[in-house]
Amino acid sequence: MTKTFGRFTALDNVSVKVPAGTFHALLGENGAGKSTLVKCVMGFYIPDKGTLVLDGTEQAVKNPRDAQALGVGMVYQHFTLVPSLTAAENLVASRADAPSVINWRKERDRLESFLARMPFRVPLDRPVSSLAAGEKQKLEILKLLYLDQRFLILDEPTSVLTPGEADEILGLLKDMAHRGEITALMITHKFREVEAFCDDVSVLRRGAKVGGGKVGELTTREMAAMMIGDAVVRPSAARAQSAKTSKVLEIAGLFVENDEGRERGVLDGFLDSLSGLLLCPVHGNGDLFPLGRCDFIRLPNNLARLAIPASWPDSADSAVNRPSVRKDVHPIHSQGEEEL
Repeated sequence: MTKTFGRFTALDNVSVKVPAGTFHALLGENGAGKSTLVKCVMGFYIPDKGTLVLDGTEQAVKNPRDAQALGVGMVYQHFTLVPSLTAAENLVASRADAPSVINWRKERDRLESFLARMPFRVPLDRPVSSLAAGEKQKLEILKLLYLDQRFLILDEPTSVLTPGEADEILGLLKDMAHRGEITALMITHKFREVEAFCDDVSVLRRGAKVGGGKVGELTTREMAAMMIGDAVVRPSAARAQSAKTSKVLEIAGLFVENDEGRERGVLDGFLDSLSGLLLCPVHGNGDLFPLGRCDFIRLPNNLARLAIPASWPDSADSAVNRPSVRKDVHPIHSQGEEEL
């Protein structure tokens, strides 16, 4: 299969064979052509050259509807569910033949019968917005199976999952493939998941297929070499030793605006940072906090966050004053999203 965009060749005569009832991995760096390949399979792109053969028959896929009619479905990197609808409503609404007036008693019986045949299930009556990431990913997979898609393309399916959730879902899909219920092609860059769950692997680099084979016959080093080629990973440079100073940062008279545009003072004292204390922004919001053991404080209305080291040096040349904090700034000691 070949696909060009102007003078740029995104896919250069790529051939990939996925035997029925197997779990196949598609490896490659960013820009290797993985997404272009599966978009050609799904009908989002029309390849310049090449064919798609399903069950021994050459098929013309001009759009995603053609792919769906052939039993080819894709779980995308980002969720495609409607958050305000329940899991049951998302499943029924995904059908092309969904009636304009839905008999929910009939549809509920049909869904329960479908889930009884599946290796996992999700709560049907809960809004998608209340489901955990693992449950949402299961629902995405169930949606394809509900639509009778049996060749599943998974685009980085574990990027939003915990390791435990990833192992559970990939393990279930592997078992379904080995029972002959589905065939799966997974785009990934995680060697651990490839080695644990996949049967075969194909590796793309710069738009061309550069290797592949049985997963058990390839080492991680060999797969990595196929991905990056002859590139040499240079060792990290030695760290330069900086001169110790007593103070490199001082924050004083900190003010922020509330939702009404009024300024509020959130730090009455001052905060000093010692040399060698690393400060990092949090989630791109501009807040700074030192790495290491810290006492975290929450500011009113979540306007800003600061972190103050829990232990302060005793030596005279590096002594600092612990800042005083307003009464409406409260310490946080419990774990959760409010703790940095």
